[in-house]
Amino acid sequence: MDSLESYDLQQEGRRARYLASKMEKAEREAIAIQAALSEHIITSYVRNLPVQDPTYPAIEYLKLSEKVGTSIWDVYRKVMEGQRDFACKDGSHVRFRPNTGKHFMHWAMPGHDRERPKRCGCGFIRNRSGSLVYTACPGHPEHYCKGKRRHCWSMRCPECMNDTAIKRAIKVEKQLLAYKRILEKGGHRVGDIGHFVVSPPQEAMKCAMQTYEDYNAVCKWIEDDLQAIGAKAGVTFFHPWRMQDDAWLRSPHFHILEFGRLDTKLFLETHPGWIIKKIHPKEKIRSIRYTAAYLLTHTGQAYVEKDPDDVDWAEAVVDYMLPGHKKGKSSYSNRDYDQLSQGKGRMVGDISGMDWEQWTMDRLTRDTRLRYWGGVARNKIKVVTIHRQYKVRICKECGHLLRVYEGSEDLEGHYVRYIQDNQILCFAHDFTTVRNFFLKYKEQMKQEDLTPSDVARMMPCAVSTLELFPDNGDLVMDGPFDEPDEKFIRRQESAYGEVSC
Repeated sequence: MDSLESYDLQQEGRRARYLASKMEKAEREAIAIQAALSEHIITSYVRNLPVQDPTYPAIEYLKLSEKVGTSIWDVYRKVMEGQRDFACKDGSHVRFRPNTGKHFMHWAMPGHDRERPKRCGCGFIRNRSGSLVYTACPGHPEHYCKGKRRHCWSMRCPECMNDTAIKRAIKVEKQLLAYKRILEKGGHRVGDIGHFVVSPPQEAMKCAMQTYEDYNAVCKWIEDDLQAIGAKAGVTFFHPWRMQDDAWLRSPHFHILEFGRLDTKLFLETHPGWIIKKIHPKEKIRSIRYTAAYLLTHTGQAYVEKDPDDVDWAEAVVDYMLPGHKKGKSSYSNRDYDQLSQGKGRMVGDISGMDWEQWTMDRLTRDTRLRYWGGVARNKIKVVTIHRQYKVRICKECGHLLRVYEGSEDLEGHYVRYIQDNQILCFAHDFTTVRNFFLKYKEQMKQEDLTPSDVARMMPCAVSTLELFPDNGDLVMDGPFDEPDEKFIRRQESAYGEVSC
């Protein structure tokens, strides 16, 4: 029989091992959280520094202030209070008539919708006991360990803006690299991408950014004039503010990523009062993706007002109940499927929990989009077909299959499986020819065990995204997973926003 001293030592040993295990789990969870929260340093400045009000009197108020002889802000305040008749300096009277046809813009910094994470459920995913769900290397957790997060994929969300900027930057990189690669495969020299800053006269731009018509006209003017002095294709980022003295002050300017050799001297001669300069003129851009992500972290976010009479409300209701009815792109969300299992929600015709006020406001405003122009305009490059791959994530350090652990008590985990849809792209003027080629030889490609990406590599007028981005080293499965593709696609749309690469 064991002695009392021996029993106490065994109990103490079990307690020490239990505490060591708890500390190891806590340390692993802390590492997973820290890895998931890593972000660009500029995002903290964007979220935390004060931002100057972007509202600025439009052109009408400038003209009115000159006639009346008082400050712009004085006449603007009086108009906002309802005054319409003003006495001019010359003794005459003028009546203020605002242009009601204009759609006003409401600008904001990324990450400044403080309530959005609560509304959309953004943040770390935890199991029922509150333990963090995380992905880790089973052999060596220090190789890879990252907490899983739920995203709304909006630049307005303080929780999601950093990851959303990177995701959107990958789209920018894909569009620019596709343009360059297709031209180079056809024997054309494109050159390196350039990063330019264009600053219009400040007072005029502060007024122009108040309405969509004026803002859009300035953007179109810049894009057309850049092409006139040598630009071939590019993407425009609008920054309403500059960081000065620990604050974001109103200073509207544009950042341009473009292909082509610009004659900046000619631009300055034809645009008096404007500024144009190349960023790091003696250096090449090392990463389009991270340059674009940096620019997106403080690109202005704008809502544009819509006239209620311009909305077909009956069609909007039908499109809400049947997503995709209007444009054929929308689909039911994961929340809809969750409610369906409970016999609730719009999939069964239940609208009892509908926030009609928010629904109405969503249809009376629209977001501005990132502007692609020239050879990379949205209608210039088209998707021909998709090469679908079924993959399992691998640790880049040791080659172990990564696993998702449903909390610190889960010792087994499950493999990280995902679907990657690699797009086959071509220029719009070649679309019909390339599309017909793939349709004609589809069966022959299967017989010869050729994927659409293999064929695209051999074509001078098409490109696969596998040619644009380096292989991530993950394991490619021979065929589909056991579960239906729709399950993985819905899960990936919820977690990552998009499936396509």
